[in-house]
Amino acid sequence: MSKYAGRELVLLIGDAAQEIGQVTSLGNAGSSRNLIDASAYGDDWMDYVVGQQDGSEVDLELAYDPTNTQHIALIDAYDGGESTHFEMKHEAAGFHIGFPALVTKCERGAERDGLLTLDATLKILSPGVEDIDS
Repeated sequence: MSKYAGRELVLLIGDAAQEIGQVTSLGNAGSSRNLIDASAYGDDWMDYVVGQQDGSEVDLELAYDPTNTQHIALIDAYDGGESTHFEMKHEAAGFHIGFPALVTKCERGAERDGLLTLDATLKILSPGVEDIDS
């Protein structure tokens, strides 16, 4: 069984899939399904059926460079409020996924003794995360 270092994972933005550099933290991309209680009176056990699927929220942090084209594109996606194409790729593992998302959070700042950062949240939309052939 192989294991891969997460530090080689890259985040890409836009239809041209341009790498967003200086990512210092990146959450997982996926979805969850709600459960609908299907229990009836007299049942000894709770019973459920699967409900609607909902895309996860991917939190990310960048060492922010206000002149970086992809950092600007991330801010533009937030300001525009429209679905943007994102990808995550790990070359060594052959892992490559894509998904549409809204940028629902965009915060910039810095701790006194830290880097200038940009924190963002991506809300994955339908059709969700899809594998991309590398």
